[in-house]
Amino acid sequence: MKKVLLGLLLPVIFLSCNQSESSNTDSLHVAIPEPILLSSTDSVSIDLQELKEKGLLEKTQLVTINEDPVYLKKKRFNVISLKEILESYSSAKNQNAAETKVVFECEDGYKPEMSLDKLLASKAYLAVSDADAPKDKEWEILMKNGQEVKIAPFYIVYEGVAPDDISYKWPYNLVKIHLAPLHENDAALVPKAESAKAGYQLFKSYCQTCHSINNIGGKMGPELNFPKSVTEYWKIEDLKAFIQSPESYRNEVKMPNLNLKAKDVEEIVKYLEYMSKNKLEEEK
Repeated sequence: MKKVLLGLLLPVIFLSCNQSESSNTDSLHVAIPEPILLSSTDSVSIDLQELKEKGLLEKTQLVTINEDPVYLKKKRFNVISLKEILESYSSAKNQNAAETKVVFECEDGYKPEMSLDKLLASKAYLAVSDADAPKDKEWEILMKNGQEVKIAPFYIVYEGVAPDDISYKWPYNLVKIHLAPLHENDAALVPKAESAKAGYQLFKSYCQTCHSINNIGGKMGPELNFPKSVTEYWKIEDLKAFIQSPESYRNEVKMPNLNLKAKDVEEIVKYLEYMSKNKLEEEK
């Protein structure tokens, strides 16, 4: 089966001690680690397609989600408890849940994450099919901006969770689940400068699921810092306006309107400007 990178569990970050005189005193030079490959049967990763092929996702129950945030209506799904899956096919039971995060890997590059502690305390389910779909389909067709959205092969849903609570993640087109240390990327992404910390928290909540900084984060959207920061080739005022209203800049843009306030966008751009001085080290 496919292999997964240990980088999700043990990212290797090297800080340069020899910065040039012209560099920012807070800047970090991060070297790209060599990937170490693990089998998909490793206890920190679950390949959901593999479980399905082995017939391990067939015992489902029916749940009703009153406010589904993807279909935007009441929906019924055939599901399996996500806690049951994690405890049966990963090392979740042996982890300190408060210090562990769950990373959802989607086929399209979307990569949201949330704390294991929060997930285990919720009524979270892996939806394996749509009970409202036509008889010859596993999923009801969903259209957005005139394009069909692929929900398959799996979708994470919750009972009793408000659809606008961004601390819970509802990834569809899901293929794998990983466990990783909660603070694994702090050294590479958390700014030392107080002026950039608010922007980091907003970036982590709203942007990192789709975009990467120094190759850390989602792959659905473009990398924002390496080899050139988005702040180096966009006019800053245009960048702010695009973040706040992407549809006003591009026709059929994939990036959703996140309904961010102008002051939140300012903070995110401050963080991006800070990280422009904290890039991956160029390969020689």
